[in-house]
Amino acid sequence: MRLKDKVAVVTGGANGIGEAYVKGLASEGASVVLADIDEKRAQRIVDEVVKSGGKAVFARTDVSKKQDAEKMVTTAVNQFGSIDILVNNAGILFTAPFEETTEGMLDKLYAVNVKGLFFCSQAAAVEMKKRKSGKIINISSIAAIGAQASLCAYSSTKGAVLPITRVFALELAGYNIQVNAILPGTTNTGMAKAAMVDPEWTRQITAGIPMKRLGETRDLLGAVLYFASSDSDYCTGQTLIVDGGYSMV
Repeated sequence: MRLKDKVAVVTGGANGIGEAYVKGLASEGASVVLADIDEKRAQRIVDEVVKSGGKAVFARTDVSKKQDAEKMVTTAVNQFGSIDILVNNAGILFTAPFEETTEGMLDKLYAVNVKGLFFCSQAAAVEMKKRKSGKIINISSIAAIGAQASLCAYSSTKGAVLPITRVFALELAGYNIQVNAILPGTTNTGMAKAAMVDPEWTRQITAGIPMKRLGETRDLLGAVLYFASSDSDYCTGQTLIVDGGYSMV
C-alpha cells in the first residue's frame, strides 16, 4: 500500500470522479476525509469504504466558505491526526455563450472553482507546514488550455488553477510540500456518462480523441495516486494532462 498511514482529504468526493478518488486513496491505505455538501451520497460512500476495511469520515464542506475549509482540515486532524494529502476536486460547471453568461454564473463558478481551491489549500498548508511534508493535488481541466464554445466562464476558472498551482508550489517548496495539477479530458462520469445515451454525441466526442474512447475513472485515479505518493516527491508545480491525446492534435 503506497499510502499506508497517510491522511487524505478529497473535496467534492461524493460524486463521479471524486468518489473514485476517495475509494482509490483508501484502497492504498490512506485514511480519507470526504468533504462535500451532499451528505446523503457522501455517507453512503464513507460507509462503503469502512465496510471494505478502509478508514473514512464525512465532513460537510462548502468549499466556497473559508470557515468550512478550515473546519474540514480540523476534522482531518482531529479524526486521524494530520493531513498529508489534499485533492482539490470540488467544482461546478455552467455552460452558456459568453454574451449570455450572467454575473451570478461567474460569481458562483469563481466561488467554488477558484476561491474554494484557494481556501482549502490555505487551510491544509497550515498543518502541512508544521510537519514539513504534504501533497496538494489540484484538479483543473483541458478546458484550461483549449477553447470550447459556451465554456468561457468555466474555462477561465480552470485556467486560474494553473498559475495558482505554480505559485503555491514555489512558496511551499521549502516546506517539502509538493503542489501539482491534473487536467482531465472528457471522462465517462457525470454529465458525460448521461450524454453517452446519444450515440451521435459519443461518436463526435470520441472521434476527436486519438485513443478513441472517453477517459475512465481509473485513468485519473492513477494520476492522483502518483501525485499523492512518494513517487512524485521531486515533482512540483507541474501539470499532467490525462485526455487520451486530445490536446496534442
